[in-house]
Amino acid sequence: MSAPLIHTQVERHDGKDVWFRFSLSQLPAAHWKLHFCLARHIDPASLEGARLERQSGSYKVLIPAEGQRELRFCCRNTPIKKLSDMPRGFFLSLPEASTGPQLMPVVLADEDLGLPPSGPNTPDLPKVEPLAGIVPQPDQRVLLEGNFRLAERAHVSGPGSLTALLDHFNELTGLALEQDHDGEIRLLEEPLASEAYRLTITQEGVTIAAAGEAGWRHGLVSLAQWYLQHGESLPCIELVDAPRFGFRSIFLDCARHFHTLATLKRLLKLMSLYKFNRFHWHLTDDEGWRLEIKAFPALTDVGAWRGHDLAIGPQLSGGAEPYGGYYTQSEVKELVSYASELGITVIPEIDIPGHCHAAIKALPELLVEEDDRSRYRSVQYFDDNVLNPALPGTYRFLEAVLDEVCELFPGPQIHMGGDEVPTGVWTGSPACQQLMQQEGYQDCRELQGHLLRHCQQYLAGKGKRMLGWEEILHGDKVSRDATIFAWTSFQTGLDAAAAGYPVVMAPAQHLYLDLAWNQDIHEPGLYWAGTLNLEQVYACDPAPADFHANDNILGVLSPLWSELVTSRDRLDYMMFPRMLATAEVAWSDPAHKEWDHFAARLPGQLQILDQLQVGYRVPQK
Repeated sequence: MSAPLIHTQVERHDGKDVWFRFSLSQLPAAHWKLHFCLARHIDPASLEGARLERQSGSYKVLIPAEGQRELRFCCRNTPIKKLSDMPRGFFLSLPEASTGPQLMPVVLADEDLGLPPSGPNTPDLPKVEPLAGIVPQPDQRVLLEGNFRLAERAHVSGPGSLTALLDHFNELTGLALEQDHDGEIRLLEEPLASEAYRLTITQEGVTIAAAGEAGWRHGLVSLAQWYLQHGESLPCIELVDAPRFGFRSIFLDCARHFHTLATLKRLLKLMSLYKFNRFHWHLTDDEGWRLEIKAFPALTDVGAWRGHDLAIGPQLSGGAEPYGGYYTQSEVKELVSYASELGITVIPEIDIPGHCHAAIKALPELLVEEDDRSRYRSVQYFDDNVLNPALPGTYRFLEAVLDEVCELFPGPQIHMGGDEVPTGVWTGSPACQQLMQQEGYQDCRELQGHLLRHCQQYLAGKGKRMLGWEEILHGDKVSRDATIFAWTSFQTGLDAAAAGYPVVMAPAQHLYLDLAWNQDIHEPGLYWAGTLNLEQVYACDPAPADFHANDNILGVLSPLWSELVTSRDRLDYMMFPRMLATAEVAWSDPAHKEWDHFAARLPGQLQILDQLQVGYRVPQK
């Protein structure tokens, strides 16, 4: 038979309860099961016409009653507001034949969200005259008289070898600048702050004054932006500039969906254009383990792949075929080296103790306590995704992983996650109960602190500092050498800073680039923390002027989680141009920020993104 068609419909919304109906165009002759992915939890008691065989994370398997063509079920307390929320990755499995189970694709015929069409959206940008300018906004900017012609093969003079700086500039601009003692562009060494620079373009030439490589790089990047907007005839200008924060980071989740090394290098290049200096690389999560660890090949042999009949079932966009990938250690070294040439430090994240479904499936002999009867469900609907702090295998696993991670990533910081450990975990574990009694712990959350304190001390012995999401404070065990990433609110970050912890601000409501731009049902993205347009990102102020512990606020992180980011095109759409607003949040003095001025500079920046073939979301006017 040909592939059956499936019609999916949100039948009704009862407050936050959502009822789905699936209708198949034809039924196989043999009994069948329906497999699909839906990032919601199905209430088993609500099923009509089928029973639930399995749900793990977003992966669901329904067994229909005989002859049943229509199935209904409810997802409780989880609104469905966008087409990107709808089920994906349908296929059927039929009884096993001599060659194994038979799989049959299902074609999605149509889908009905059950909501009225979205009304017209308000314009994204104010009506302003376009103005060529630099992003992020410099501290001081003075236009001078005249123009300077920058030849395609101009010379650059400066102390030491400038090869890496010029290679980067040439890659961005398409020019072929070379180092020579007598250059039209002169790099001067002056006693400025480490990342500060002064760029002066006169009719005679270009000078960039800085204390060293970081400042010269920023000056060259500003020069590159100016060139990409104006061409070879550069209006004369003087910029005096320095960053507000020393920590300016973009985050990409490569665990939910694998992104190629070429895509990552391209992202790093674009980050450098907007003066970001940290790349937070989310390498492990429930849906995939992406980093080669030689001590445990199963982490990638098993944990890097998902699909039908694999240890990790289809997740997120779904489908029966094996899907995944991982980064070899040689690829990691290549990316870290490339980032370093751009002035970017790569910070790896190994997310523990939650978000470990892939690791646990890969290494059950180390990470599973057979007698554990704990019952829990994570935010992403997993019931087997938390490491056990009382198992010796957990420490053997973590120490071996951290040994290799510390070798691969020369930067001083390692991120250990620590977020979203669900209620109910460890309560039914005899080993955990024994450990709590032994240590005198009263609350299961202290076990999380116990494990993270061990990791912090282990990393400190290797000269590394532990970073983590705000929940690493749970259990009150980590020291104030740990850096806190505040993601649920500004206030959480301010509280941690006031308590003496170094803090990176990453509040979801203001900086999460996986949030949908607006409420239009066609606009992709999540919305659990609201929607987030360009102006809302730009309005973010991570460190209020009247806050007494501002010295503890190191900077800004803007994450792109990848549950819905399945391709480079979708990455571009979600990240740009909002990343430009984040750049200004992280770099520019609030006194020099103005939304209308940013909007006026944006067309020139979109012209640059066009030249670099970035598929950004076009702001509506």
